[in-house]
Amino acid sequence: MRLRRKPWVTVLAAAAIASSATYAQSPVPAADPPAKPARVVNLSLPEMVAHAETLEAKIKDDMRHVLHLQAKARQAKDVIKLNCVNDKLVQLKAQVNIFESARASLKAGLDGSSTAADKQATFAEVLGAGDSVKTLRGEADICVGEPELFKQESSSDVQRPDIVDDPGRVDPFDPDDRPFEPPIYASPFN
Repeated sequence: MRLRRKPWVTVLAAAAIASSATYAQSPVPAADPPAKPARVVNLSLPEMVAHAETLEAKIKDDMRHVLHLQAKARQAKDVIKLNCVNDKLVQLKAQVNIFESARASLKAGLDGSSTAADKQATFAEVLGAGDSVKTLRGEADICVGEPELFKQESSSDVQRPDIVDDPGRVDPFDPDDRPFEPPIYASPFN
């Protein structure tokens, strides 16, 4: 008896061979994104520490604000807003931890054991964490529906073309304005 192969088995085998050939190819490495240049700030170490202290106060204020937004979303029982704010809060806590560790290493550099490049890199990390916290606060505001964009007023100028047959200028149903033709009735004999 002759064994008959079904056409779908052949298609399935061809698809399996094609997919294995795809996996066997080496992936093309993606181009690395350009690295951000580190901020170079010409401050002394005590000035850097003082700036980090003022930044810490702003970060604590941002953290309190996001916690307030979380309580507001929880009180409104809006699960979508609450999930969004919780996501931003988790990211914010991670950035606060990065800020705290960088600030602690900056304070530890007061004894003079670290180099100027290390101090600059640590201070750049402190500033980067502060910027990230500020960005996350703005994103949390957007989650709850209080973006800065809605607080700004915008103007829009609309220009429209002149319409020849504007019903506001001429009444199309007034027979005195226009010659009105009576309707033509169809007859079966035409």
